[in-house]
Amino acid sequence: MKNIKLIFVFSMFSALNTFAQNVNKSDSLVSDEIDLQEVVVSEKLIKREADKFIVDAIRLRKGKTDLLDLLSNVPGILVTDNDIRIPGRDGVRVMFNGRMKTIPEGELINILKSHRASNVAKIEVITSPGAKYDAGSDFGIINIITERGADYIGGEVGDDVTYADKWSNAARMNLNYQRKRVTASLNASWNYGSVAYTESNVKYFTDMTRKSHTDMGWRNNNYNISGSLDFMIDSLSTVGIEAYYIDTYRNYPSTTFENTYDMAGVMTEESRSPSLELRDGRNMNLNFYIDRNWSSTNRISFIMDLFKFDNDRDYSFNSYYYENSVQTDSVDYLRNQVGAHLKGLSFALDYSTLLPWSIKLYAGIKTSLTETRNSSLYDYSTLPVQNDDFTYSEDIYAGYLSLNKSLGHFDMVLGGRYELTHTKSENGNGTLATDNYGRLFPTVNVMYRSGNGSTFGVSIFSGIRRPGIQVVNPFTAYLSANSTAQGNPTIKPNYWYGVRLSNNIVLCSGLELGLELRAAKEFDCIGQVTQMNAADGSSNTQWQNAYDKEGCGVDLSLYFTKLSWLRAYVFGELFYCKTTADSRYSLSNEHILKAFAMGDLRFIFDRRRNLTGYVTATYSGKDKNVVQTIDSRFSMSCGIAYSCLKGRLNMKLGVSNLFAGNVKGVSISNNGMSMHFNNDYSPLSVTLGFSYSFGKEIRSKRKTYSNSDIKSRF
Repeated sequence: MKNIKLIFVFSMFSALNTFAQNVNKSDSLVSDEIDLQEVVVSEKLIKREADKFIVDAIRLRKGKTDLLDLLSNVPGILVTDNDIRIPGRDGVRVMFNGRMKTIPEGELINILKSHRASNVAKIEVITSPGAKYDAGSDFGIINIITERGADYIGGEVGDDVTYADKWSNAARMNLNYQRKRVTASLNASWNYGSVAYTESNVKYFTDMTRKSHTDMGWRNNNYNISGSLDFMIDSLSTVGIEAYYIDTYRNYPSTTFENTYDMAGVMTEESRSPSLELRDGRNMNLNFYIDRNWSSTNRISFIMDLFKFDNDRDYSFNSYYYENSVQTDSVDYLRNQVGAHLKGLSFALDYSTLLPWSIKLYAGIKTSLTETRNSSLYDYSTLPVQNDDFTYSEDIYAGYLSLNKSLGHFDMVLGGRYELTHTKSENGNGTLATDNYGRLFPTVNVMYRSGNGSTFGVSIFSGIRRPGIQVVNPFTAYLSANSTAQGNPTIKPNYWYGVRLSNNIVLCSGLELGLELRAAKEFDCIGQVTQMNAADGSSNTQWQNAYDKEGCGVDLSLYFTKLSWLRAYVFGELFYCKTTADSRYSLSNEHILKAFAMGDLRFIFDRRRNLTGYVTATYSGKDKNVVQTIDSRFSMSCGIAYSCLKGRLNMKLGVSNLFAGNVKGVSISNNGMSMHFNNDYSPLSVTLGFSYSFGKEIRSKRKTYSNSDIKSRF
């Protein structure tokens, strides 16, 4: 099957290459002036500042069928089918035109796929977020800056069809309207289909062994819709509203086989558990904002978010037991109905001005108020009954101050952010617990820019990771008749601080070398700890402040654009880490030298860059701490893209996980017991996609705003 798919890929490549040559001949009527606008530009592709780098997206967006496809072509952003990250950072947050989006982490990929790439002008990658942004997690920020041109009405439609052992489809539509002072947009996408996965593990107790294997077929039927409306009060002031709705329905039919063996290797018990897990998640967000500029240097903005999240799960299984291939009378039946309902409000007020000596001042406050109510109901179960309610509220109050100054070849950013957190949890039995904690998080970013464009920088940073609702939820979830998972309402937040030294050296025209050295220390890291019971062969996994961590690492990148037909980006990372246990159910300490490497080759097959191809490969080295060890993995993907009809029609053919390893490793438990796992989450997949843009300019008399006025809004 794999050989057939490879032959199909290369056949499509040859056909598209021939088609491109013919189309290029017919496109010869296109003026050289258009060629110069699309290909020959005077500015560099990447511009670097103290805390970020800015990418000219106009030069990259040809042939890209959606926003996620475009981001995968940006050096310094790593994109896979179900993940997006910035090297050396723990997570990614997304802004559009300078406004942060409240997007659930699990839905980020689908949201990015629903947005078009054809109107993106620049992409800012903020690698060292300062005091202006939340202190939670060591994240990077991707700011998508879109074009604002002539009055226009139109949109874009697109579709991706994927085969990965099973079929799935992702359709999307964008509608856009801009006239005089009004700008409006509507984005919608629909994802449906199935994806197959397998999980297997072996649990080693002191006097028995349990082997299990699960085949799952995720069935998705998800959609999201978002819309925004901006009104330009004048050339420097805007008021707007934005809303989105996400409905996620996932069905997880699976069958688990679990066999128990004694010390002599004789099977003593067999269990078969056909199970079905249904998840229905709904996210709603309403965002209101006002930007007011009194001058080019004085600005105030206000943003208010109302959000709601509902997740309901209905999970059930029957465990039938066998001895000597004969079913016994012992049967475990469980049905667990779980609901998590979050609602919240946040608002932020930001102010910026220019002080004497050309010092830019940024200051602001932010408040976030959330409450989550969780319920758990067990019906008709032979397992211990647990019916409960758990309400958890988290209120965060923050204020920040940041000073930015450019002095000769130096860019400097100095800031501080204070966050006060109040939490309250109440169980169904009347148990009430509260907690208050606050801390100041300073940030420093200094960059030196040499005459040839090379840069050298230093960053000092700190932050906090607060436990999520899944972590603090005290309910016990039965994964099988012998395996349970549990939250921990008394868990503490995880603090960290660190330093980064970075430089980007321009070796010659078209060749840049990047280097980053970093060191960090973390306290009370949150992880899952497994406790195994040798007497009855059961295991329980619970979230705990499992370990402290300290480490240092080096990142090395090479960006090559010297040849007209090739653009290459190579990234490598080595990170040494030491973890020290806070739990008696794990190893006392562990050392690891972790490696990661990525190579991305982009091929340009014609002068107008209409036909392009790519090959991407990643390697993740062994990762281990006092709780678990995950073996190394390798994956490879490739594809081709074609743009025609003056960029209106874009097509792609991609093959993901051409070579991909399983997620394998071992989870450590108490008294020398352990669990070994081997999970296949990366099946070979082939995707065929397209996007088509339509619309026209609206001719009307209108006031023209200068580019500097528009840019000042962002």
